[in-house]
Amino acid sequence: MILRKPDFYDKFKCTASKCSDTCCVGWEIDIDEASQEAYRKIAGIFGDKLRTNIEDGHFRLLPHDRCPFLDQNNLCEIYKNLGENSLCDICREHPRFVEVYGDIMERGLGLCCEEATRLLLEGKDPLTFTSEECDESEDELDEDDIEIRNEVLYEREQMFKALADSNMPFGERLYTAFGYTNEKSFAPLENAQDLYELLARTVSFGPTWDRALARIKTRIESAGSSPIEDQGYFTKTESSRLLAYLVYRHFAKCLFEGHADGKRNFALFFWNVVRFFTRELAGIAANNADSGAQDSSLIKIGAIKILSRQLEYCEENMELIEQALDDD
Repeated sequence: MILRKPDFYDKFKCTASKCSDTCCVGWEIDIDEASQEAYRKIAGIFGDKLRTNIEDGHFRLLPHDRCPFLDQNNLCEIYKNLGENSLCDICREHPRFVEVYGDIMERGLGLCCEEATRLLLEGKDPLTFTSEECDESEDELDEDDIEIRNEVLYEREQMFKALADSNMPFGERLYTAFGYTNEKSFAPLENAQDLYELLARTVSFGPTWDRALARIKTRIESAGSSPIEDQGYFTKTESSRLLAYLVYRHFAKCLFEGHADGKRNFALFFWNVVRFFTRELAGIAANNADSGAQDSSLIKIGAIKILSRQLEYCEENMELIEQALDDD
């Protein structure tokens, strides 16, 4: 089995209480069967608390969707009391993800995590991927499926190469990878209103997203007939790394799910949302001037993080977006 990882994957380490957010609030936390069985055997007061707070295969959330084992310092009581090996699968692995395509396994980090997003954006060179042997079990594919897989991965590799070619003007790189030209700034959609309307059709994860979407709507309405401009937060290197990473995470899944064009166009759609509406997504008031590079970095991370959570972590939303952007 060949294991592929993006160039920043092995640098990742959860920042725990130093994180401005927490992945233990706002999510339904499913518990795998092996962890549930282990929790049933934990003795003492903490064992009683574990069992009391498990319901229908997940943790019973507190008000504001807070995990019952998240302490006042945003640290995990299960980790503190029982150790990392006692975490359920989703808590131990998040924000990591894995996809398997026959004898190829690909790992990555979800961009709903601010540390993962920071590592992606801080890279000074085009995004690259490492490959190594691993002992994981492969999925069986017949010869026809292997041939199709290789064609899909080859097509994806051409997108990576185009986005990484710093000798090529950035607009030409976009055209080679996506067929995008400057004449259609909101590609694959026609304009900012179309972009907003597609976002408005998605299922909201909560008030934070609702407020961001309202800010996007207000900016579009305030602009009237004036063009919506790129807010200029993302460098060409950051943009190319973000686009390549979104292609890495989603495009090859067309092998199982179809919508190849929709999955390709999703990367472009995501990038356009964050570059045109960086401040609205991050919750920065229009009259609040930047106070330095560090703040700018946090704004970019905040914008990507909220959009990733809204779209990439909801199967219904991903299917809706990919179908809408599919040219098949």
